[in-house]
Amino acid sequence: MKTKNTLDLSHLDLPLESYFSSLSQTKQGLRATQLPMKDYRDLLFKIESLLNVCILALDNENAANHSHIPQPDVNVQAVLEMAAQLLPLAEAEFLDGVNPISNGITG
Repeated sequence: MKTKNTLDLSHLDLPLESYFSSLSQTKQGLRATQLPMKDYRDLLFKIESLLNVCILALDNENAANHSHIPQPDVNVQAVLEMAAQLLPLAEAEFLDGVNPISNGITG
């Protein structure tokens, strides 16, 4: 029969909040993180940069054979999914709604 080795850490003063602060729990049971952005222009620049890196990776004929990156296609897919999640769709919907109003004010 195997015996379990346990480690008693109760004597250590570990502020666990400071170690587990990168992810926060969401209502949907998922974990979320925050990316610092100065403004919407900065957000769009970062999305564009993510997409450009993927374009370069996909355009590289040796991308699938990289010796230091296992499954590069999975990495490119993950970055593209992140870029899609970063798109400010709610803000775009708001701007589409405000645009006709602002045209009436300025025109």
